[in-house]
Amino acid sequence: MESAFDGQAALSRAEAIYRDVAFTEFSEDLAFGLNIGFYRTFAVPEIAQLLASTGRMTGQTELRAKATGQMMYQLFRHGLDSEQGSETVAALNRIHFRWSISNDAFLYVLACFDVAPMRWCDAYAWRSSTPAEKDASHILYLGLARRMGIRHVPPTWGEFAHWMDRYEQSRFAATPEAAELWGATRGLLANRFPAALGPLVRTAADALLDEPLRHACGASRAPAAIRSLVSSGMRLRARRVRRSHQNPQLAHIAT
Repeated sequence: MESAFDGQAALSRAEAIYRDVAFTEFSEDLAFGLNIGFYRTFAVPEIAQLLASTGRMTGQTELRAKATGQMMYQLFRHGLDSEQGSETVAALNRIHFRWSISNDAFLYVLACFDVAPMRWCDAYAWRSSTPAEKDASHILYLGLARRMGIRHVPPTWGEFAHWMDRYEQSRFAATPEAAELWGATRGLLANRFPAALGPLVRTAADALLDEPLRHACGASRAPAAIRSLVSSGMRLRARRVRRSHQNPQLAHIAT
C-alpha cells in the first residue's frame, strides 16, 4: 500500500499543495525564506569555500541569485517530472556534480530549502504553515533528492528539522569566505533601496540573522533600536498580508 510519503500520486498531491504555498499562500514569505535558507549555507565552511571559489556568488551576485531562484520556481510551478522540471533537475545535476561535495553537504543544502522557508513562514508570515504544507514541502524535496542522488534524507519534515539543527551545531564556523559571501548578498538586498538608505538596510539585514548565523558570517549585532524596528516592520507586514488574504479586494486595490 502506498504511504503518505511514497509514490507518484503522493508527489503530485504534494506538488499541488506546495504550488499553492509558493504562488498564493506565502508568495512573498516563501521567497524570503528561501533566501535566508540559502544564506545559512554560508556558515558551513565546506560549502562556503566552494561557493566562494567559483567567484559567481561574489563577482556575479545578482545573476547567480536570479538563476538559482528561476530554477527552483521552475520546479515549483511545473513539477519535478514535467518537461521543464526534468530539464531543471538535469541542469542542477550538471552544475553540482562537477564538484566534490559530500552527501552531508548536499543534505544540508536540501534542508535549507525544505526546513528554513517553513520556519520563516511560521515566524513572520501572515499565518503559520500547516502540517500538511510542511509534509508537502518534504515530499517535494525528497523527490528532488532522489533525482539528484542525495542519500539518507530523514523521512519526515520534523526529523529533517532536527537533523538540520544538529548539523548546524556541529558544523557552523566563522570563515573569511562566509563573511565575503554575506557581504555580497547583503549588498544585493541593500541595492534594492535608495542609496541614502543603504547603511540602514544593511544593518537591518544583519538583524534578520540568528546569532549562530550572524557569528559565522561575521555580521555585526544590530543595535537594539534596529532590531526592534525590523521586528515591528515584519509584524506590520504580516498584518497587511493577512488583511489582503481575508479581503481579496484589498489585494486587488493594492496592486
